[in-house]
Amino acid sequence: MRGAEDGQADPVLRARLGPWLAERLGPGVRDVRVGEPRPPGAGQSSDILVFDAEWEQDGIPRNGAFVMKRQPPSDRIFLEADVLDEYRILRALAGTGVPVPKVIGAEEDPAVLGARFFVMARVPGTVPTGKPSIHTAGWLPTLTAAERHHVWGSALDAMAAVHRTDWRPALTFLPGADEALEKGEPDRGAVGRRVLAAHVGRLGHWYRWATEGRSFPVTDAAWEYLRSRLSEVRGSEPVLLWGDARPGNMIFGADLSAVAVIDWEVAAIGPAEIDVAHWLVFDEFATPEGAARLPGFPGREAIIDRYTRLAGRTPLCLDYFEVLQSFFLATTLIRQADLGVRAGRFPAGTDMGRGNAVTRSLARRLGLPVPELSPDYLRHRAPPGAASR
Repeated sequence: MRGAEDGQADPVLRARLGPWLAERLGPGVRDVRVGEPRPPGAGQSSDILVFDAEWEQDGIPRNGAFVMKRQPPSDRIFLEADVLDEYRILRALAGTGVPVPKVIGAEEDPAVLGARFFVMARVPGTVPTGKPSIHTAGWLPTLTAAERHHVWGSALDAMAAVHRTDWRPALTFLPGADEALEKGEPDRGAVGRRVLAAHVGRLGHWYRWATEGRSFPVTDAAWEYLRSRLSEVRGSEPVLLWGDARPGNMIFGADLSAVAVIDWEVAAIGPAEIDVAHWLVFDEFATPEGAARLPGFPGREAIIDRYTRLAGRTPLCLDYFEVLQSFFLATTLIRQADLGVRAGRFPAGTDMGRGNAVTRSLARRLGLPVPELSPDYLRHRAPPGAASR
C-alpha cells in the first residue's frame, strides 16, 4: 500500500482512508468518499499524495482538498527524519505569524496504510519549482519584475517569521533543543556555540552514513573545514530553523504572497545563520553557471539586508555557514545519486555525487580543483520530459 503506481492508487488505501478521515473531520461527518490519490509533482524525500474528498456533515454536502505525507521507506535521503515531527511542527505553528497548512490528523500505526502518516488541508496556490532553474522554467518567468519582487519579499518575510517564533512551548522535541535550553548559564554565546557544535556533529553523522566509507574529495574537504573552523564561529541565539529555507518550499497565493511554509523534514533549533546561508546557497544553486537572474528577484546583498531589517539581527560568519549548507546540499545529492542507482535511473559508479553544481561551488569556496559536471547530474537537473530524450 505504498500509493500511486503508474497513475493508479491502491484501492485499499482509498477504502481505509475514508473512515480514517471521517473520524477527524469533525462531529456529524459521514460517508467520506476519497478521490484518486496522486503524486503532487514536487518533493523528493517524503512519500506525498494529494487527493480530494466529499462527505456529508449533519446532512450538508461538503468537500475538501488534502495532502497526505507518509514516512518514507528505508531508502531515504535523511537518516532520522520523522514524518510525525513535521505534523507536530505544523500543529504548533498554527495561529502564529508563520503561514502553514491546517493539519487534519496523524496516524502512528503503520498497519493502517502501510506507513505512519499525517493529513493536512491542501493550500491553493503556486510553488515556484523549476528545473534547471526557477529563473528559466516554471512560474516565476511568467510574472512581471514588480510581481517577482513581491514574491521575493514575502518569502523572506515568512522566513524571518519562522525565526521569531517562540519554540520553547511546543517544539522542544526538535534536534538542538536540549543544547539550547539554558543549563543555569547566563552566557548565551556559550549556548549558541554548544548548539552549533551539536548541529555540525549531527551533519557529520549523516554524512558518514551517506558516504558509506567512500571518498568524495570536495565534501570530505568541506567536512574537515567545518570541523577545524568550528571553534572560530560566533554562536548566535538559537531559533526555530526551517531547515530547507527557500522559495521553492513555499506556496504563494493569488496576491503573490506566501500563504504556506512547507517541508519541515530537517527542522531544528539552532543559529538563524543556518537558514540564511541555506537561502543564499540555494539562491546561487537556482542560478547555475551561465543562467541569468530574472529582473525583480534581488541577489545576495539585498537578501542579507532585508533579512537584517526584518529580524533585527545581522547574520554572523556567513562564509562558514554557507560552506555548512553547501555541504548539506551536496550530501543530499550523494543520497539522491545512490537512490537513483538503486532505482535504475543512474549506472552503478555514477559520479553525480562528486560532480554537480554544489560541489563545484564548494570547490571554489575552498580553493580546490573544480570537478567536472557529471552527465547524470545534468540529466537529474533537466526539465521534466527532457531527461529521457
